[in-house]
Amino acid sequence: MKMRHFKTILFNLFLLLAVAVVLYPILLMFMDSFKTAKELSSNPAWFPMKPTLENYINLYRYNRGQIVQTFMNSVYVTLVHTALVLAISSLAAFAFAKYEFKGKNIIFSALLMTMMIPGELLIPPLYIMLAKIGWISTYKIQIIPGIAKVMSLFLLRQYMMSIPDSLIEAAKLDGAGHFRIYSRIVMPTSVPALATVAILEFLYKWNDYLWPLLMVNNPAKLPIMVILPTLTIDGNLFSIPWELVLTGCVVATIPIMVMFLCFSDKVMSGITLGAIKE
Repeated sequence: MKMRHFKTILFNLFLLLAVAVVLYPILLMFMDSFKTAKELSSNPAWFPMKPTLENYINLYRYNRGQIVQTFMNSVYVTLVHTALVLAISSLAAFAFAKYEFKGKNIIFSALLMTMMIPGELLIPPLYIMLAKIGWISTYKIQIIPGIAKVMSLFLLRQYMMSIPDSLIEAAKLDGAGHFRIYSRIVMPTSVPALATVAILEFLYKWNDYLWPLLMVNNPAKLPIMVILPTLTIDGNLFSIPWELVLTGCVVATIPIMVMFLCFSDKVMSGITLGAIKE
């Protein structure tokens, strides 16, 4: 009995240590955002001696409000992209989950196989194609590519398969059409899965760095994640205002943390979507 109690204490101490290792860099980022450049160089790893909001004010004014513009770019691109992913994925998932048509399993398997292709391999042909239609350095190139997300389709299909077919049949007997069944029965029933997909897609798009870095040349159209690493003092590439970079990281992290704290239960439930059976 004492040995089991000792193992429990040891395991809890290990968990506390793991939590500290994970949370300390985040806490350090928040603490350093309230330090001046002088204090950051002398006291980088502890609480600020004289907390100040000067960094947030300077970040707001940086390069005539560039950070504010890029932050709003990220909000706009992320929200519109997420909404389109939900619309397209839910419609496709409804068709694959509740309708029978020729070649359904083959098409679905082929879609799943595309997930095995590294996204980096598709960048050159996509760049050539999108450049020919004039989408380079636009919001469209940040929003439209990738809205047919196979992973979102898979998660929603697995959840919609758990919806009783009797509900669909009853709606058909009452004269409901395909879109009415989708909007009045399937969508409200699938709210947990839709919320999970929305959160995961929001996190993915908000943190996207490589795609906008390669496809957008206009600084006014870039998201905040691409601009943050480029902050300099008076354009000097070798003079980096780390206090502003850390403050920008805090600003960019807040939407992600709010989303996760408000809907963390939905994120965790998404792990079991593939195991649901009727």
